[in-house]
Formats: sequence, structure tokens, C-alpha cells
Amino acid sequence: MKEIVDSVPLRDQIVDIMHQMILNGELKSNEKISERKISSMLKVSTTPVKEAFRILQVEGLIVSSPRKGSFVSADVVEHLKQIAYLRSAIDGVAAHFAARFATDDEIQRMQSLLDCVEPLIASQKNADLISKKNDEFHQVLRHASHNGYVVNLGENLRSIDNSIRSVINKVDFQNIKDRHEEHKAILRAVKNRKGDLAERLMVQHVREAPVVIDHKDSDPE
Repeated sequence: MKEIVDSVPLRDQIVDIMHQMILNGELKSNEKISERKISSMLKVSTTPVKEAFRILQVEGLIVSSPRKGSFVSADVVEHLKQIAYLRSAIDGVAAHFAARFATDDEIQRMQSLLDCVEPLIASQKNADLISKKNDEFHQVLRHASHNGYVVNLGENLRSIDNSIRSVINKVDFQNIKDRHEEHKAILRAVKNRKGDLAERLMVQHVREAPVVIDHKDSDPE
């Protein structure tokens, strides 16, 4: 489990930690959880934990019931799939507009990020850094759309998406290789100013990415 650091808002760190605990099965579907227990475990006050719980409730990963308390959702996998479909729409539009409006500098920045990932994949080391560079690639692409709505909507989904990628990438390097090749194809479409193709490739890229580790409590689909 990650440790709390001073450089990132507590709420965001708690959300990330709980994302990963849910994704890797430490917190299981229908398991009861309490703000007090999480605050004690992380050695933080209950205030940022309450804020984190509210975010997780909006994402559908936690459900709360009066007089019963809070529970990990029984439908975690389904909620994650729905989030992936939302992100595929946002990033698909981003890719479409990036193919039209990306500057040469933005295209070069995306290419540099992919080039940086190549030796890391070859060595099958530092999955965390690969996840970070992949996130940066998507960030640059969204900004390259030159559409503020796309950028803001994409930012709202970054936390859960980064948590998914961080957990999956640590156990599945073949997935990393496959996603990297898809990034390269998307960037080629952007470079060639083929907006429809870039959008189609991005939608497929996001929707087909795994959203959970295949542990025993995962949805079998």
C-alpha cells in the first residue's frame, strides 16, 4: 500500500489508495468499510477520508446506506466498465480534434513520451514510470485537442484511470506492450491528420483495456 506524502492533497492520496485496494481485492465487493477504520489505517484525520468517500460514492465504487454504513459496491467491475466507456468518448473526441489542431511541438512531445517508454518496456521494469508516461501521453493529447471541455472532463477521470493502470501494469507486461503499440497507432493517425481514424483507435484502445486484475472476486466476464 502507498504511504501518505506531504506533496499531494490528502483527499486525493486516500482516493488513490482506496482505488488500488478495491482493484487488487484488498477491499472486496460488499465489504463494509468505515471512515474511522480507514483514517486509523492511514494515520490521518477523518475529514479527508470523508471527502474521499464522497468521491468514491460518485464513482459508484462505494455505496452508503442510512444506519447501515458504507460498503464496497457489489458492482465494482460494471462501474469501472462504465467509467472506461465515458473516458473512451472523451479521449476519442480529444484524438479527433488533436488530429486537426495539434501543433508540431505537441506532436513531438507525444512522440518523446512514447520513445521514453520503449526501453522501459524492453527491460520489463519500472511499471510505475511507464504508467506515469502513459498518463502524460493522454494528457498532452487532450491538451492538443485545444478544447477546454475535453481537457476538464478528462481531468475528472484521471484519478480512477491512473489507479487502474497502476494496478494492472504491475502484473501484466504483455498488456503494457499492447497498449504501447496502440498509442503508436493513435499518434500516427494524429500526425497524418486523420481525425476519424484517431478517434476510432482511441475509443477501441480505452474500451478494450482491462479494468481489473483477474482475482477470484472479479466479475468473470
